[in-house]
Amino acid sequence: MPSKTFPTRHLHTLRTHNGPVNAVTFSSYPGTYVLTGSSDRAVHLSRAVPSNAESSATAVESTSPIQRYEAHGYSVLDIAVAADNARFASVGGDRQVFLWDVEQGATTRRWSGHNSRVEAVQFAGEGDSVVVSGSADTTINLWDTRSNAYKPIQTLTEASDTVSCLNVHAPTYSIASGSYDGHVRVYDVRTGKTTVDVLAHPVTSIRCSADGNALLASTLDSYIRMLDRADGKLLAAFGGPSKNGEQQTQSLLGTRPRHVYRNQELRVRSVFVQGDAVVLSGSETAKDGGAAPGAAVFAWDILSGEAVATVPMGEKVKAVSCVAWNEQGYWVGGCSDGTVRLFG
Repeated sequence: MPSKTFPTRHLHTLRTHNGPVNAVTFSSYPGTYVLTGSSDRAVHLSRAVPSNAESSATAVESTSPIQRYEAHGYSVLDIAVAADNARFASVGGDRQVFLWDVEQGATTRRWSGHNSRVEAVQFAGEGDSVVVSGSADTTINLWDTRSNAYKPIQTLTEASDTVSCLNVHAPTYSIASGSYDGHVRVYDVRTGKTTVDVLAHPVTSIRCSADGNALLASTLDSYIRMLDRADGKLLAAFGGPSKNGEQQTQSLLGTRPRHVYRNQELRVRSVFVQGDAVVLSGSETAKDGGAAPGAAVFAWDILSGEAVATVPMGEKVKAVSCVAWNEQGYWVGGCSDGTVRLFG
């Protein structure tokens, strides 16, 4: 699919949360629903595209979710959905890993093996029988959903700072992780081998390409790097620090400063989209107000490196910390003002 056709039509705004949205994911194929996690300690299930959204001239608004999942006592920081859509996992400030039954709306398991907030969660294993969690306690734990044991089946301890992000790549039996120690680590579960790439800046997001050959890593120097998974070679870089002089000139000329990709303080997620042809990422605004008002979502063509879309999320949005893509051609951004915005 050519990236020139990147979808930017605003179809749906969810105003169901009372705090910043830290996690957003579509349900598994066909992705009819969106699960969102917020600092208001709740996980919400909402319809991604309301029946009247496509025909409406303006974006449809929803103010109440289909289902609320409330067991967290602290901010929800990440969510993962099982392939059968019957279960999902959520993590956050509770130091616990929650496994939920979607229909019952209740937790079926709560694992308490971390001693600091849990920042990332993914399903792994045959039939999504394993849950993987990464924590500010610098560890990654693997939990067996089929066992009644309360201890992890394995703990990975290589990181020396917060494990902020995880991505499980099932075809290669591997777990990619990013840490605030500036390292990307890929664990081969079959051989027990670990490969390490040093990026020298805290890593806030990690993704494997569908073929498993490339890694996409966001770091707190406002860059998103695409690395060759085999040898760690830099294949491409997106974003980069803003050119303040250019913004200053625009301000003096009276024109509005343009949106510039920025990620220097917060955990911002990026993903491969459109069949791995495009990189999609949220961003944050500059504290000095030098950049354009409100944060935007950015999309870059992987081959040319050029931005194919810059989508502002509104003047009051200071950050878009999470994005998700649905193969039907929809995407969502979770915003610091508590909204989730869907485009198609």
